[in-house]
Amino acid sequence: MTAEQLQKFYKFIMGDDLDFYEEYTIHLSDEEQEEFFRDNPDFMKDFPMGRGKIDLLKDEMYRGILRKIKKNEERQRMKRKD
Repeated sequence: MTAEQLQKFYKFIMGDDLDFYEEYTIHLSDEEQEEFFRDNPDFMKDFPMGRGKIDLLKDEMYRGILRKIKKNEERQRMKRKD
């Protein structure tokens, strides 16, 4: 594997659902995205969104907000563990 391929593979393995969405799923047609979400009900389960918000995922600002919410929730979980 080249360094670039290895980096892409690492990003794919270590990324979360939102990363996967931005890299692959966002490029599907609306119908294909709906089918993907239907076939993978646990996809995006770590983010506060439902199937009715699929269209919002196309908005970069919305995805940024989801990331901030997830980071905040993770920080709060870590604080509770301490």
